[in-house]
Order: sequence, then C-alpha cells, then structure tokens
Amino acid sequence: PSSSSSSRPPLPAVPAELYFLIARFLEDGPCQQAAQVGLLPKRTDWTGKEHPRSYQNLVRQRPHLAPDHLLQICHRLGPLLEQEIPQSVPGVQTLLGAGRQSLLRTNKSCKHVVWKGSALAALHCGRPPESPVNYGSPPSIGKKLNGKYRLERLVPTAVYQHMKMHKRILGHLSSVYCVTFDRTGRRIFTGSDDCLVKIWATDDGRLLATLRGHAAEISDMAVNYENTMIAAGSCDKMIRVWCLRTCAPLAVLQGHSASITSLQFSPLCSGSKRYLSSTGADGTICFWLWDAGTLKINPRPTKFMERPRPGVQMICSSFSAGGMFLATGSTDHIIRVYFFGSGQPEKISELEFHTDKVDSIQFSNSSSRFVSGSRDGTARIWQFKRREWKSILLDMATRVEDKITKLKVTMVAWDRHDNSVITAVNNMTLKVWNSFTGQLIHILMGHEDEVFVLEPHPFDPRVLFSAGHDGNVIVWDLARGVKIRSYFNMIEGQGHGAVFDCKCSPDGQHFACTDSHGHLLIFGFGSSSKYDKIADQMFFHSDYRPLIRDANNFVLDEQTQQAPHLMPPPFLVDVDGNPHPARYQRLVPGRENCREEQLIPQMGVTSSGMENFILSQQANQEVSPLDSMIQRLQQEQDQRRSGEAGTSSTSRISRGKLLHSPPNIGLRRSGQIEGVRQMHSNAPRSEIATERDLVAWSRRVVVPELSSGLFNFCFLISLYLLHVIRSDYSSDYSDWTADAGINLQPPKKIPKLKTKKAESSSEDEEGPEKQKKQIKKERKKGVLAENGLTLEEWLPSAWITDTVPRRCPFVPQMGDEVYYFRQGHEAYVVMAKKNKIYSINPKKQPWHKMELREQELMKIVGIKYEVGLPTLCCLKLAFLDPDTGKLTGGSFTMKYHDMPDVIDFLVLRQQFDDAKHRRWNIGDRFRSVIDDAWWFGTIESQEPLQPDYPDSLFQCYNVCWDNGDTEKMSPWDMELIPSNAVFPEELGTSVPLTDDERRTLLYKPLDGEWGSRTRDEECDRIIAGINQLMTLDIASAFVAPVDLQAYPMYCTVVAYPTDLSTIKQRLESRFYRRLSSLMWEVRYIEHNTRTFNEPGSPIVKSAKFTILSFQDHQPKRRLRNRAQSYDIQSWKKQCQELLNLIFQCEDSEPFRQPVDLLEYPDYRDIIDTPMDFATVRETLEAGNYESPMELCKDVRLIFSNSKAYTPSKRSRVRLHFFFFFTYIPPDSSTFKVAQN
Repeated sequence: PSSSSSSRPPLPAVPAELYFLIARFLEDGPCQQAAQVGLLPKRTDWTGKEHPRSYQNLVRQRPHLAPDHLLQICHRLGPLLEQEIPQSVPGVQTLLGAGRQSLLRTNKSCKHVVWKGSALAALHCGRPPESPVNYGSPPSIGKKLNGKYRLERLVPTAVYQHMKMHKRILGHLSSVYCVTFDRTGRRIFTGSDDCLVKIWATDDGRLLATLRGHAAEISDMAVNYENTMIAAGSCDKMIRVWCLRTCAPLAVLQGHSASITSLQFSPLCSGSKRYLSSTGADGTICFWLWDAGTLKINPRPTKFMERPRPGVQMICSSFSAGGMFLATGSTDHIIRVYFFGSGQPEKISELEFHTDKVDSIQFSNSSSRFVSGSRDGTARIWQFKRREWKSILLDMATRVEDKITKLKVTMVAWDRHDNSVITAVNNMTLKVWNSFTGQLIHILMGHEDEVFVLEPHPFDPRVLFSAGHDGNVIVWDLARGVKIRSYFNMIEGQGHGAVFDCKCSPDGQHFACTDSHGHLLIFGFGSSSKYDKIADQMFFHSDYRPLIRDANNFVLDEQTQQAPHLMPPPFLVDVDGNPHPARYQRLVPGRENCREEQLIPQMGVTSSGMENFILSQQANQEVSPLDSMIQRLQQEQDQRRSGEAGTSSTSRISRGKLLHSPPNIGLRRSGQIEGVRQMHSNAPRSEIATERDLVAWSRRVVVPELSSGLFNFCFLISLYLLHVIRSDYSSDYSDWTADAGINLQPPKKIPKLKTKKAESSSEDEEGPEKQKKQIKKERKKGVLAENGLTLEEWLPSAWITDTVPRRCPFVPQMGDEVYYFRQGHEAYVVMAKKNKIYSINPKKQPWHKMELREQELMKIVGIKYEVGLPTLCCLKLAFLDPDTGKLTGGSFTMKYHDMPDVIDFLVLRQQFDDAKHRRWNIGDRFRSVIDDAWWFGTIESQEPLQPDYPDSLFQCYNVCWDNGDTEKMSPWDMELIPSNAVFPEELGTSVPLTDDERRTLLYKPLDGEWGSRTRDEECDRIIAGINQLMTLDIASAFVAPVDLQAYPMYCTVVAYPTDLSTIKQRLESRFYRRLSSLMWEVRYIEHNTRTFNEPGSPIVKSAKFTILSFQDHQPKRRLRNRAQSYDIQSWKKQCQELLNLIFQCEDSEPFRQPVDLLEYPDYRDIIDTPMDFATVRETLEAGNYESPMELCKDVRLIFSNSKAYTPSKRSRVRLHFFFFFTYIPPDSSTFKVAQN
C-alpha cells in the first residue's frame, strides 16, 4: 500500500475527505480491511509541507464525525432537493435514481424531455408506453410506428382549455340541486326546489318538456341503463317514474315516510328483472323490482328498516359496477353493504369504523372497491378480501395546520381508471390519493368555499370537474395536480350563484351545472351559435298551473282535466309569464310546423270580461254560442280564483295587447308578477292560458332586488343555510313507518326487530292514504334543531301515545304494582349504549347503588317524561312487601323507553302471578300475542337465561314457533290455547286478535281502584262528564291535540302531549288500570299548558279551571239522597284512597315524612305540633280517627305548619300547599247527615 500510495497523484481535498467518510462508514461494518487503503487527507505542517496521516489519527482529530455521518448526509440530500425540484414519484428515496428521481437532477434536465421515435416503437397493454408527466414534445410518429395512440398524446389536457360556457338558461324559480344526462348525452334533466323536473336538449339548449307531479323539492334523479325512463325522488316522500319516450308517468312509488335522499338504478341484469334502490330520511332503504320489457314497477318494495335509534337517516348509496353490491351511508356512522347474488337483496355487512355521519360513498368503476367519506375528517377505501371488508384510511389532517380545526369530507370520487381517489374537504381543498396505497399525491387549491360536487371525466382519467358554493367550476389535471380551466358563475346584479350540481355527458363533449338561482349552465367544445338562437329565460306557460291528484297520487291538470303529457304543446314564456316571440315558440316540440299566427299566444277573456285582448285577426271570425257559454262559465270560475291574487295583475294586463319583458330589467328581480297570457281563441281549450294561470304564477317565490351591501350579506347567509339544510337532508316529514296489513313474517317478541332479510312492503298498503294528509310545500319549514331533525321526530313514539291497551310493550301507569327484572334492564342499558341512542352511564344504574335481586316487586309512585330523541320515561319505583302489600321505604329511579331487540323488564304483578300458577311442560303448545295477532309455538326446554340468576323466570323457556324459528320466552308472554281457539290456515302464520280476546287480556282492577263503582260504570260516568266539559268554551283549547303546524315548537317543549279527546278514547278502550292513573293524565293537561305558556296567561288559567271542573264533576244528586246510601264506615276507605293518591303525586314529596330536624334545627322553635302524611296514614290505619273531620284537621295542620315555617309566597312548598287544598273537602256534610 505504501508504494502504491506514493506513486498515486495527490487527491483534491473533497475526494480525500469522501474517502475518509467511506472508510469511517466501512469501519463499523463487515468490511474493516477496506479502510487500510490509505486514501486519506494529508497533514500540512507550519512550513507548508504535507505529511501522510494514519486513519486512527484522523479519527481522533474529528470526534464530531459519527460512523454513519456519510449516511446522514445522503438522507439529507433527498428532502433538500425535493423542495427545489420535486420527484416524479414523491416519497421514494434512492441514491441510484435516474431522470427526475436522480439526486443530480436540475431544473433544466427535468423540463421538456424529448423521446426519440424508437422509444415509441413498442406496445404495452395494447398501447405505446406511457410518457412521463412532464413530457412536453410528443413525436407524431407513434401511430406510424405501431398503429396505436395513447389518449394523452392524442388529446393533451390543454385541449380542455377550449371548453366554454355555451349558455346560461333560467328555467326554474328555485334552487336546482339535481342535474343529469341521459345515457346518450343528448338530453339534460334538471330537478329543482320548485317541484319540477325539466328536460333540455344538449346540442342547442331547447326546453323539451316539463315533468310535473311532485309536491315538494326534488332531492335526487336517476336514468335507467336502458335509457327508457327517469326516476325522481322528492321531499314529498314519493318517487315518480316517467317514460323518456312519451313523458308519460309510469309509476308513483310510495314506500318511505320521509324525504327521499338518494336514487340509484342497478346495473345488474337478470333476464328482464331490474332493481331501483331508494334511501330515505326515515332510515329505510327500498328496492323496487321492475321489468325492463314492460317497464312495470312492483309497487311493493323489498324494504330494510335501518334505524337503530330515532333520527337516523340513510343519506347516500352507490351500486358496484356490475350491480352485485350496494353500499349505503347514514347518520349513525354505519356503512351497510347489500348483496344481490342470491336473487333478492340481502344485507351482508355493517361496517362501523367512522365516528361521524357517512354522507358520501362511491363504488369504483371496474372493481368491488368503494370509498366512503365522513364528517369525522376521514375517508376509507374498502375492498372485500378473504371474506371480509378491509379498508385503507385516508386522513384529511395530513398537515400540522389541518389538525387545528376539525376537517370534514364533503364529497368523494374516483378517476376513470380507479388509480386515484379524490376527496373534497371543508377547508376548500381537494386531495388526490393513490387508491392502492392511500398515499397523498396532490393537494388541489382553487376554491374559495366548500365543494360538494366532484365529477370525473367519463373516459379521460386525467380530468376532473369540481364545483362549489363559491360559484367556481374548475377543470383539473389530476396527473399534474394543476388547474386547467375555471369558470365563475357571476350573475349580473345578483352576485355569484352557488353551483349545486354538475354532470358530464357520456361522450365527454359537454358538462352541465345548476345553481342556487335556478339556472342551467351548459359547457362544451366548439361554437355556441346554436345556443344563441334560444332565449335566456325559458318556462312553459303550464309549468306552475295547479294539479289535482287521484287516489294513487297520479296528477291531472286542474284546468283541462288532462294528464300533463297528453296536453297540447305549451307556449314558451319568460320568468314573468310573458310569452316569447314567435321565433322562440317554434323551438317548442310540436310547434315546429305551426303557422305564424298560431305561434303567437293571445290574451283571452278575463274575469272583467274585457275582450279587446283578442287580436284583430279574430275580429271577423264567427264565435259559436257554445264558446260564449264556456267563456262566461270560465269568467265566473276565474273570478273566484283570482280573488286571492287581487286585481293588480288585471290592471297591468290592460296596458297593451302583447306584453314582452322590458329591456335590461328583469321583473323577477324587481318583484313584479304577471300571469301567462291566453293564446289564439280557435285553439283547443286545453291550450288556453287564463287568469287561473295568473293565480298560479302569483304564488311563485320572487327574488326582490336588494342593495348591493344588503344583497351580499343576505346571500352569504342564504348560502350557509342552504349548505346546512342540504347537507343534513332536512325534511318536514315523519321518519317512522306505520306498518299495517298482512304480516306473514316469523313472530318476534319485538315487532321492530332488525332482521338480515328484508320484510315485504305489503305492510305499507295503507301508507299512502296516511301520507297524503301530511304533504307540505316547504322542505325547511319544520326543522327544529341544528341537527336537521324534523317536527315529527320530536313526538313521543306510539308506545307512549297509543290509546288502545296492549300487553306488549308495557306502558307504565301511576300505582302499577310490577315485577322489575334486573336482567332485562341490564340488556336495555347495553343496547342503548351500543346504539348510542342517548347518553347513558351504566355505572349510575340502580344495581350499582343498592343490592338488587333478579326480580323485585315494585310500585310505580312517580312518572314523568323527558323531551328528547327518544322521549324517555322516568319512573320512580318503590319497594313493595309481597306479603303485606305495603311500601317498605326504599326506592330508586330509572329512565327507559321502548326499544327494538329489548324485552320488557317491567311486568304487571297480576300478569306475573297468573303466569306463575301455570305449569308449563316440555312439548306443551302455547300461543302468544304479537302485533295484535296470535302466534303459535311449542316449548322445547327450560333453562335460566343467565347462570348468575338460576331462579329467574325471565326468558327461561326455549320455544320453537310453528314457522321453525326459535326464541327465548318468558312464561307471562305465553297463553294457554283454549279448546275453541281459531288456528291459522297456513302453518307458521298468525291469527288476528279479536276484540273479545283483547278484553280478556286486559288488566282486571282490584277492589277500590275505581272507587265504589266498577271500572265500566266509572268510565262511562267520566265519559259523560268529558262530553259535557268539551262543550264549554273555556275547555275548547284542550278538546283536541295541539296543532303542531300552528305551534311547531310544542313537541320540543312538551314531552307527553295529551288532551280531552285522547283521554276520552282511552276511557272508551278501558286503557286506564285505575282511577289514579286517569287523574295523573288529567293533571298533565295543566302541566303541559304551564310548561309551554307564560305563567298567568289566560290559557293557563283555563287549564286550571278545566282540571278542577273535571275533578269536581259528578251527577247532580241531592245531598239527602247521597246520605241515604252512604256507608258511615266507608269514609275510612275513601280517606285511605285519598292518601294513596296523595302519596303517588310528586307534589306531596315535602309532606310525606317528618321534617328532618338535623337539616332544619329551628323547625321546632316555630312549629309546636309537627304533622306529615306518613303520620296521618299510620293514625288512620290504627283506627284512631273517629271521623273524617279529625283527619282533615291533621291534614290542614300539615299545610298550616308549612305556611308558618315558609312564609315566602314564592316558595315551592307553599305552592304544594295551595295545590293540596284542592284535594281536601272544605266540609264533611255528607258524613254528618248520614251520622244523624
């Protein structure tokens, strides 16, 4: 080494230092001998002479250099260079890369890479090799060499810069949230909040047709794959399907009880069988079977109720490319996947990985993968592998600054080749991810507000369209992560319009957008000359004419009594109802070949009888007497209709024969409203637009002109509200389904039990009749909370409001003696916590506070209800001695509600005792009441539900139903089969419960629970009293349920609504088990009135008077006659009942027990003779009262003590004192007369 080193030329300083670093690096590895080469920096002395140095000497002089110092330098080079010149594949670290991956790359070497022609003389997957992203000089010999072209070489993304806006058309009076193309791309469909679906020509923008029928806002639309029909869902809970060839209505589908949130036609083909899926805000998903040959749709869908708790809504859905899978997202954070491989839809998976609502979901274009986006700030790419769904997490908070505020995913999409997933985030950015690795590729910035529209190009994987509430429509290059072109939806005089939807045509030549102001925007390549021939505002004169509906909700035009698709071609008018010139009228389908005079709509006869609106061309025409009679009748009818609209429109009409919109000013902005004018009088009556059209147009929503400052402020507010309402899918409609009709499903203990297979929709036959009465015009009106909850969702469930007594579910009433089963309560708590129904703390349940056996005999001594979702019943249960029937002194409180999959854990003592006396054996047959029907089964075995409670009877029997299902049952849920029982015709089905059988199952009152009379006598007497009370004016406000349309906030304040008619219905059905239960509900009328209204208001006083009238009502008898039949000893029993009633009232709590002298040490200084209700009861039971006057004296002493010790008139105890004076009779004249 020494000789070789001496002959080697001297090395420069940098290479020498590099050799040292290499040697230092190798010293720590397996190649220690390589460090002996001696190529090390030399030492220079003070005279300037160089001397060789040993390796060890150099190490000692450089202690700051670690063995991996060279490796650290290499690691640092890559990120530093990445900041200056990014790699083509981010994140890849290599020292051996070439091109844009090389550590030697420069700006010059990375630009305008030019390939030689020979590089293209190859094929990969049938196409030439893919060139780099920065490839800027494509040779034109690719096709010459191999006969093939790649799309990116044939059509560079710069081509999309030439797409321009051909036309912006005002075609709706309200925001347009839905737009789509047909399968050919020749027609555009728009669905608006003005309840209309319109069809437009893509090539020239003509208005082709208007589809009428919906009574509320259009929420989603879909065109089937055969391109034969279009389906539109609405907030009126209905789906309407039209034929695309004739525009005839094919079906009105009514299977939801709330707004439709998404519609999808399945691409799955099985013969002629097809499916249409719909999701709703009622938490249900329906699958509608239809025939591709006949276009007939089965009106009974296969329905899944996916609502584990109130308020859950199904929001979005997406079919896989072959239609074998459907994925849905909902507000309960769960993704549900349905499978169609078995011939009918079935749910196969519930994916609960998101922590907030899943409001966007999309299957890939060519595989079984799908992406879900959630408000929790994440998206997940799901793939079915090894018999389970696995996901790749896409976290939007990839940067430190993103973690400061909570990010939300607002929309998701795939590129055309499924290589990338695009997510829109509420920080106004779009993020592009590798769909296989989950790695972030690009962050696209350009929007100034949230983005809710992502539309990939139909065949170019590089191109994506995005649109948002900022009014911007942007075309993106996903490969390079740059903006190709942007458009701003600026509306003259009104600021910008938020873009709500965007779709690209199947051929990629056009894309269409809709905005918040009712516009349709058509973009595309080429000339706009065809679009210059149409008007800027296009409406048909019949668009907003009234409709009438038949029993099946099909519609007819009210004036002509014709179906809308059968009416003659309408006239084209502007937004103010003024007819367009003849050159525009010829663009209406069906008017292409009309004569010039037939294209001019003329003024007809109005309510004022002014006939000078008819053009002079008609002056010489003979008018038949029949036409005159029709005109006179029409005048009278129109006059009645126009009475609401006033005469302002008529005065404006008389100013000229033909009215056109004033130039440069839109009446829509200035707030003026005019109707559509009549056409030529020799046309059919169905074509005449009369003053009833004025009335129809006068009901439109008109945008008034505002000052610029006020307009900008109002518009920002409106955009925010539109976003909140739209994103939460608010609805005015009920989110519960009242199932009725034939039920042939297996019997389950809880009727709402969630099953894997869907239930038949035959249960909903009565649904449309009930829904027709609930249709409203405005979607946003009934929103009562920031969560978008509807008015009906705040109402208590049927479990609370039912007026017919049923065995199951158990409805608690004051004074009930019940058995409490801890196992059932524990199961309820677990289920409520699992489903996140409401905030519940398992550690605060009664079994953690006291020692509870598996079953306890309790008495309900307190009931109240809490407003919420769901409405909760709060019970106070007092321990009862089973031998003496007296309260033992202990108690606890609990909250619960009727919930699917949870068996009643409170059972009436009477029902329990009857069941305990039955001796069931293995093999015994039984029947059980479920959903008002008898179901039959056989006992298979008996074993405790849980080994920890071996003696508990709760669900201790294993039974087999006649249809083969097995289930756990409790003995009190099973009934003996009498000899005269009626059995079902088909094994495994049910038999309806008769009225007589229902009466035999009712609770049998104990002695004294209805006073001295029987239940029937007392109920009939009280019903007669209610009938008299309902005739009084002062009680008129409490006769019927509160009108929730007039007082929409009532159900958010009052938890247990009741009224006299409801109480009367319950009395008629013998709902109440005792008199105290009835009195509790009667008092709730006053309680609700005081809760909802201001104290001291007239209605509160009326409620007080009504309750007192109810309590004091008795048939008028003379006192002497009463006294003659009066038992002198019965007063003790009556006083006992009175005391029991007082103890059951929550107002008696301060007076039940003696005053605690430790808490109130000065009490005996003020009160000489303490008294309480417990002492009164003990004295009465001991027989120490000689007369009721003595008892009343002690009771009055309780209240006089309260008044003396609590002089404040606002004290709660004083208020209780005043209340209880209504229970104590002022005298005992009846007792005295009888005594004499």
